[in-house]
Amino acid sequence: MKQLAFFLLTLLAFTSCNQRTGSGNIITETRQTADFTGVSVGGAFTMEIKNGPVTQVQVEADDNIIGLIETNVSGNVLKIRTRNGSSFSNAHFKVYVTAPEINSIHASGASDITSTSQLKSANKISIELSGAANIKAAIDAPQVYSSVSGAGTIELSGRTKNYMAKISGSGRIKSAELMSENTDVHVSGAGSAKVHASVNLKADISGAGTVGYSGGAAVQQHISGAGTLNNEN
Repeated sequence: MKQLAFFLLTLLAFTSCNQRTGSGNIITETRQTADFTGVSVGGAFTMEIKNGPVTQVQVEADDNIIGLIETNVSGNVLKIRTRNGSSFSNAHFKVYVTAPEINSIHASGASDITSTSQLKSANKISIELSGAANIKAAIDAPQVYSSVSGAGTIELSGRTKNYMAKISGSGRIKSAELMSENTDVHVSGAGSAKVHASVNLKADISGAGTVGYSGGAAVQQHISGAGTLNNEN
């Protein structure tokens, strides 16, 4: 019992030492980075992302915590993290990301991402969330992949030829406004998805998941458990 109490006190002290309270004085830094085509964000960041002619990363935060926000490029991926797992209270921190082409977005924790332009790619765009992260994006690419693990939400609009959507857990994918020809959707757990398909739709649902679809696609379905597939035309 004494060992447990000591462990909890040590953990509390460590957490307190790593937590910073925002000063309230908000400043903006433009970060110099290498070029990138992917973005990975972990923590509780708010991020705006868009296509533009040049790569640019701007960080907006309290002046006493902005130096603890790391923006590094590795393997063509911009990685946004807090230094040494630092946590903040009553703090403001937001990241603005611009790149000519963005092919992948990965978010974990409680990050909230919004695209402020249509994200275009000549190849494939992949969006993957874990934890309680959320993203709302307009996209235009021949192939799109989206995945939610946990309780996050993906909301997509735009157009694609081939679209794959996967949910595990209680996540949601709202992509009825993503005009896809061929859609392949997999839901396990209690997640829900809304998709569009004009040519072919494959739906694999297990657990208590639900899928709603629109478009005139030919439908192939496999449902196990209490899952449901709803025609929302």
